[in-house]
Amino acid sequence: MDFEPIVLGGDTLGYSYARELHRCYSSKTTMLAGADIKYSSASRFTDYHTIEDIDKEQRLMEWLHAHAGHFDAQPVVIAGASDWHVRNLSKHKQELEELGYVIPYIDFDLLDDITQKDRFYARCDRLGIPYPKTIVVPFSDSYDDSVLAGTSMRVVREKRELSGLSYPLIAKPSNSADWHYADIPGKNKVYIVSSEQELFSIYDAVAASSYSHALLIQERLSASDESLHTLTTFSDANGTAIVAVSGDVLVQDRSATGIGNPLVIMSTGKHHDLLEAAGRFLADTGYEGYANFDVMDDADGNPHFLEVNTRPGRNTYYVSLAGCPFVKPLIEHFVMHHDLHDALSAKELAADDDFLFTMVPRSVIDHETHGAKHDDAMRMFDSGHWSSPLLCREDTLRQRFWGRVNFEHMRLKF
Repeated sequence: MDFEPIVLGGDTLGYSYARELHRCYSSKTTMLAGADIKYSSASRFTDYHTIEDIDKEQRLMEWLHAHAGHFDAQPVVIAGASDWHVRNLSKHKQELEELGYVIPYIDFDLLDDITQKDRFYARCDRLGIPYPKTIVVPFSDSYDDSVLAGTSMRVVREKRELSGLSYPLIAKPSNSADWHYADIPGKNKVYIVSSEQELFSIYDAVAASSYSHALLIQERLSASDESLHTLTTFSDANGTAIVAVSGDVLVQDRSATGIGNPLVIMSTGKHHDLLEAAGRFLADTGYEGYANFDVMDDADGNPHFLEVNTRPGRNTYYVSLAGCPFVKPLIEHFVMHHDLHDALSAKELAADDDFLFTMVPRSVIDHETHGAKHDDAMRMFDSGHWSSPLLCREDTLRQRFWGRVNFEHMRLKF
């Protein structure tokens, strides 16, 4: 069965889609991005289009309407590389499906509910899934706090009520898509807050912006990169996880806009307790398709769920390294309509191969990791048992050059 893939965004996940779609299905991906990202635009796996404002809802819908029915193959499946892409696709899912597109994401009502972290935590509370101690600071008069009833979360509506907290703390938006579009001076994905003065400064900046959801103030569970775990699941229409992979984060991004993004992930055996908790969440919501959970341990080693992403994370190439090409469940389920127990091999269903996923050179891993995990990572790297999604020997010389430039440039973040 022929199909045509479109990927929105040319970042790491976008390129990961393109290389894996070509490897598994010999497909060339139409890639739409707002800027010329060289390691993707130079690829022989992509038909790359730089389109101004394509990450904006109106421009994206105009393009998709204008090009509906004009592709060489049908059906056309659209995947997004960011939260706001997926939000827009889900919001217009019915409209786009009527135009002949395949939209491999959950319906918007569910997406909008669980991607607001305060509501995610409320559901975790009900399901007995641990999450960080949280203060919710709404920036909308219409904020409905009834969903938080019966949880340990506290709602604070005035800045003065934030006085007297103990530091350091974490501050982050409840809604990352709304945060993406808000014009906030010095905007960070996540803030590590060391004083009341700093917290009040963040509050004032957010209050003066267009951001209309909540700011979450949380305990800082750990300062160590190695306290973070990543879980990626693909579940069927009943919310049953068919493929589930976990990994331990060794190194995180240090940049203001990328803080918290895993740069090095290593397999250490499946975290069955965490995957079981994630499975309860998937079953409770009837979740279909890819989900990505971030989990962090506190100083005593107790895990806390931080968020769910309603798409593959930017580092989801690690699922391929674990033994299941990450595009296969998506294509076989949503496009081919195959039963994954038949479409995937036993090895792909198990997805339990050892792996070392890295976006940074060996020297960064060597410097930033410690103890047994450092030794294991060095052993895997030195034996050649590692992979980076942007380094692909089968791609063009230009792509390999820009992929290598990105890989080596990551040293400057440390």
